[in-house]
Amino acid sequence: MGLAMLLALVDVPRNATAVGVLAGPLVLAGYLAGSVPFAYLLSRRRLRRQLDEPGLTRLSTSGGDPGAGAGKEPRRIAWALALPAAATLAATTLAWHLTLAATPGGNTFSAVGIFSNQAVGAWVSVALWTGMAAVVGHSAPVWNRFRGGSGLPPALALGAAYVPMLLLVAAGAYLAVFGATRSQRTALLSALPVVVVAAYVTWLADLQAGWGVTNGPEVTLWATVMAAALFARNLRRPFSLLEPA
Repeated sequence: MGLAMLLALVDVPRNATAVGVLAGPLVLAGYLAGSVPFAYLLSRRRLRRQLDEPGLTRLSTSGGDPGAGAGKEPRRIAWALALPAAATLAATTLAWHLTLAATPGGNTFSAVGIFSNQAVGAWVSVALWTGMAAVVGHSAPVWNRFRGGSGLPPALALGAAYVPMLLLVAAGAYLAVFGATRSQRTALLSALPVVVVAAYVTWLADLQAGWGVTNGPEVTLWATVMAAALFARNLRRPFSLLEPA
């Protein structure tokens, strides 16, 4: 009800045209949400705290207690990973509900869904591609000359929320390759094609998870683009799953 009132206030018609009007700004919002440099902001906050507490600065630079700041480092990394994931899910949730509120009776379907004779809601499509934009924003933020992080924090959050079956397949492939090679990059680059194949197989076999988006052509296309973006970003750069940005 609240979203419908918001659409009425900004004079957005509740029809298929409204989906097109909303999709562009929502995808841009997803990119901007993903491009927020949380790791940099957390590092700046830590530096300011050290400057404000001279005793802490002397302690950390004099070698008196090498473990003084070590306990906070995992916490900082956890926040740097969790915040992009949360921002991505917030953007996709907003996109989902705004687009749903703009559709006439919930019967507007995505272009891929119509082409493939699959009833996929337009709100589902807009949410997925908004999330994809967040992954691109994390990997190539405009604020840092398009040099960003691995794209994995938002991608993992999207997998857990929308395609849990594919996320489990990716995790299994990653762990298998990592156990054999002990290389995080090799494991990731090997798992991404497996995800694309799994998306295609789940579409053909009509396999569905207990929650998330219906597996089909839209998810297969989305997973392919996602895998290609992550593969290209992490092919030749220093890589670690714990790298926040």
